[in-house]
Amino acid sequence: MRLAKDGKGFDFEHVSYDTPADHVEVIQFLRPGGKRRRMIAPVGEEVAQKAADMVLSGEELTTGEIVLYARFIAEDEENEISEIATNGPGENSPTECLKRLIEKKFNQRSKE
Repeated sequence: MRLAKDGKGFDFEHVSYDTPADHVEVIQFLRPGGKRRRMIAPVGEEVAQKAADMVLSGEELTTGEIVLYARFIAEDEENEISEIATNGPGENSPTECLKRLIEKKFNQRSKE
């Protein structure tokens, strides 16, 4: 994941049009106080399409791990699902966990 080039705050009701088709926007909550920063993550075009109606967010825990959250825009926060990622490369990296999280949330809706 990387900081969006415009550095603007994240508005999850109006996703930016400068995000590449194979990326998703993620709200990063910063400590202390929960300030928001707009990030983009490469997930592939197919996964990005599945995430089109989702709110994606994440924060770094005091342990150094990253917790990622996903929900559909029309859902309440209590319907969010989450996954914990290792802050680094590999199978449990934030980007790989984000891809799995999007697939999992998308599949939940497909089963309803």
